[in-house]
Amino acid sequence: MTQGQNSRAEQGLAARRLTCLRGERVVFADLDFSATPGSALILLGPNGSGKSSLLRLLAGLSRPFSGVLTWNGQDIAQDPDAHRARLRYAGHQDAVKPTLTALENLSVWAGLDGLPDPEERAEQALVALAMDHVADMPGRYLSAGQKKRVNLARLALAPAAVAPLWLLDEPATALDRDSIDRLAVLIAAHRRAGGLVVLSTHSDLNVPEAVSLNLADFGATADQEEREHEAVGAQG
Repeated sequence: MTQGQNSRAEQGLAARRLTCLRGERVVFADLDFSATPGSALILLGPNGSGKSSLLRLLAGLSRPFSGVLTWNGQDIAQDPDAHRARLRYAGHQDAVKPTLTALENLSVWAGLDGLPDPEERAEQALVALAMDHVADMPGRYLSAGQKKRVNLARLALAPAAVAPLWLLDEPATALDRDSIDRLAVLIAAHRRAGGLVVLSTHSDLNVPEAVSLNLADFGATADQEEREHEAVGAQG
């Protein structure tokens, strides 16, 4: 493999021998995967298999017990601030401020992200999720589904060149069919622009040519759990 080929092969997100613990329980062990720009990776597995835990690891919100996560071949732990700047994470927590309107919430987020013309970007993001009719409504009056759509509208604020990595934990929960379809359009546009999406979903969200990763395949064996517990004990 030439140097140019190797450089292309390292583009995007990758995990090598990733192990995650919850307390002293091994959630998954020796996980390997790679995802390149323009691709989508769908996380599968039953409840407790580690889908949300993996997304939090990828977002830098928690650390793996062992293994390495890389972006474009570089360990994300070497520059966590740069990694946080390149990603958008949509988890289960409601980030909408109740005293701010939907438009103000998005404008603040755009400003915090250092994006130019934050109010104009916020208006466009609301249109993308069909939320422009509640632009001036304070967050406390929004329904659960509307709050979810405002949270997801943040994805539309920054171009893929600024925030290429989207991490979505059950993004279609509390959405109606039209909103799910609009989310699918956002994901498709992000991928066409060179963005990368990792998501978990139990909904009928259309993500063409996505690659599936079943975390149940990386559940720890009894021998692996014993080795990890011994390692935890040695660290203590």
